Amino acid sequence: MELNASRIAILDVNHGGLVLARELQSLGYDTFAVDVYGSGKESEDIRIVQADEAPAFDMLVAPVHMAPYKLLYDAVRRGMPVLTHHRMAGMLIEATGRLKGVKSVEVTGTYGKTTACALLGRMLQAKGEHVLVHASMGLTFDGMPVGERLSITPANMLRALDCAKKAGLHPTACVFEVSLGGCGTADVGIITTLDRDYPVAGGTKRSYMAKMQMIEHAKPRSTIVHQATYRLTGGRDEITFGEGGDLFYGKAGMIEGPLLEGETIYPAFAPGLDLESYGDPALCAAAAALSMGTSPEAVSDALAGFDGIPGRMKRGIIQGRELLDNSCSGLSIDGVLRALEKSGGHPGRKVLVLGEEKYNVCEGLDPAEAARIAEAWAGEVVLVGDRLLSVSGVHAASLKEGLREALSRTAPGDMIISCVKTWR
Repeated sequence: MELNASRIAILDVNHGGLVLARELQSLGYDTFAVDVYGSGKESEDIRIVQADEAPAFDMLVAPVHMAPYKLLYDAVRRGMPVLTHHRMAGMLIEATGRLKGVKSVEVTGTYGKTTACALLGRMLQAKGEHVLVHASMGLTFDGMPVGERLSITPANMLRALDCAKKAGLHPTACVFEVSLGGCGTADVGIITTLDRDYPVAGGTKRSYMAKMQMIEHAKPRSTIVHQATYRLTGGRDEITFGEGGDLFYGKAGMIEGPLLEGETIYPAFAPGLDLESYGDPALCAAAAALSMGTSPEAVSDALAGFDGIPGRMKRGIIQGRELLDNSCSGLSIDGVLRALEKSGGHPGRKVLVLGEEKYNVCEGLDPAEAARIAEAWAGEVVLVGDRLLSVSGVHAASLKEGLREALSRTAPGDMIISCVKTWR
């Protein structure tokens, strides 16, 4: 990898900036990191500065979601090379050969990413691959937890691969969940969804624009898997899923379509699985798996008995209460409303646990919208997080405390709806 730069500035030490700086430094580049958010982080091997202390540089690496920060704005205005964290992470992986001989899948989208990663991992494993999955739910190898749990910031693809190497693991396929776009390593790039779009970069961009990096950085002869609601330009290989696509749900919920060449798949999900939440991610994973040579039988085996992902509209039991668990890092106000809608048929007492663990997530729930939901909710509410302290009700500092409060206010047979934005 040759970068025409004498010194490289890396913005944001909270979202993988130190990982990228360390990698660049190991390759001989003069680099430093800028503590954009004033976190006070320190490093023994990487120089960390505040913006007003930044030395001269001639290349900048910044997160795609960053607002028009002064150093970033000035670099763009001066025509300096500016790369996203995504692009730099992909270039470093390629330069260091971490994925040499390994199939790579990157998964981005507004929602459904974690479920698609989990199911695709199961499908590829059923195909006979040894699969490393790096997703919000954790790092796994052939379904078993590996090392520490990492966020899905793009730089952590490097750390995930290093964790596997340190553990002596030799994956033949890797599935990476990536926030807000692709890094350019993928043989198969997946965009689960583009709807429910939201603003990023201080409101100067939309999230779909960032996710288009999956296409922008796609390597030659790779395949993009996406919804059938749109088509790609430029002659790229693509597989579509959903109505009118290469794979879709047909009569009686069977999976069919041109990708199956006349065959069908019966998705024998666990009883009670919320198909509104899980149906499309499952179809997306199946399309990707089939495009990678997985047999319909292996796809069917992987779907059989699937009962959901914790924190993704999953039903369960907690001390005799029915739990609708929708607490995850991707929770939105729409997700809260969908969870409340799903709880409507329960005849007993219901308690809503609502809020955010601010220290665990980058973008919280809109406090005004959350307050409106809490005030309109007919049942009891336990509010989580500092930004909802002004709303009257029972308060808790964390998801764990919120659930404890909800349990104290319910009895077996009642229902708890858990909607806390948190990294789990």
